[in-house]
Amino acid sequence: MTTSYPVRAYHIAERLKLREVRDKLEYNPKDFTNYEMVIPVLGEQAYLFLYNFGSIVFFNVPESEIETQMARLSEFRTPSDTMRTSDSFTLEIVENAQDRALFDKLEVRALTYDRIKIACVLLAQSTALEYYEILIENLLEKTNHFSRRLEKQGKFLEESEDLIKFIGMCLNTRQEIISNLYIVDSPDEVWENSDLEHLFSDLKYMLDIEVRYRALEHKIQIIQESIEVIVDLSKSKLELRYEVVIIALIAFEILLSIFFFVFFKVA
Repeated sequence: MTTSYPVRAYHIAERLKLREVRDKLEYNPKDFTNYEMVIPVLGEQAYLFLYNFGSIVFFNVPESEIETQMARLSEFRTPSDTMRTSDSFTLEIVENAQDRALFDKLEVRALTYDRIKIACVLLAQSTALEYYEILIENLLEKTNHFSRRLEKQGKFLEESEDLIKFIGMCLNTRQEIISNLYIVDSPDEVWENSDLEHLFSDLKYMLDIEVRYRALEHKIQIIQESIEVIVDLSKSKLELRYEVVIIALIAFEILLSIFFFVFFKVA
């Protein structure tokens, strides 16, 4: 006999101030830290998990209640819905079975609060990583656009405003990701229980958390190197302009001196 519980995750914001969310929406948490807030929802074994890196997870929550809670959280959401990412799987209770992670579900021999927390935090991390993957891909596309333009025209951008906005966007995104590096860390529960540690590792592997995060780091490095090249080119171009202006001023001063010398000599 098996019993299934739906788990659904959404990345709704770049950052969630959990204390502010709790106070404004008058939540009464089961657990509360600076990192995670757990809200009991409706019946038994139904929870809303909120994480300060912007992801939320519904465990065993009916669709109608998900819509209600999403509406309540709307003021904290990212302005563009197109950037909101989501994921889902099923937590299934299988008696006399070993805990294991499969492609679209997690099988456990018993439903415990710690197992629920592990399932939810990893799905939240996966959803947050997907959001950052989209951001990085967009930045890479912009970087490629500038590179192709440089290749075809043989010169750098004339629009300094575009350049400044692009560099600012890259730096802001990089800083945002760095500030959330800990989303791939292990929760405290797994350090005290070998079964939970095995379950955590199994599900983390199934969701490709480490692989995706390393790929994200690599792409960030590529973007950083591109920014350095762009800044160097921009600096060189600016320095060249200053040199041209200085040479022009010197030349003008020389011509002016010659003019006055010739004029006064003739006079």
